[in-house]
Amino acid sequence: MNEMRLPDPAPLPPEPTAPPSQGSLIAGIMLAWLTMFLGEVACFQGGMGAWLLPPVGILVWGIVLINGHKPRTGKGLLLGLASIFAVLLLLIAACFGLLSQSSFH
Repeated sequence: MNEMRLPDPAPLPPEPTAPPSQGSLIAGIMLAWLTMFLGEVACFQGGMGAWLLPPVGILVWGIVLINGHKPRTGKGLLLGLASIFAVLLLLIAACFGLLSQSSFH
């Protein structure tokens, strides 16, 4: 007889999938500082050429991660390297400032 039909239900939207992780800036900065500290400790006996290995390693590692699957971590590594050089520059400036105030007598 007179049957009432309900409209077909709308299809459910697909489950949202989490985007792949881009990494973390803070993780990259911390990795840069840790790599620099441990690398310089390991290269302490190696001479002047060995002292350049940790910063070059951080630079290469950052570039590889930026071009790979963790660009935010790679950017964090490069930011960490820049912060290491900034702290080094400030320490050198402070040492020259202290030396300029002494009389050397």
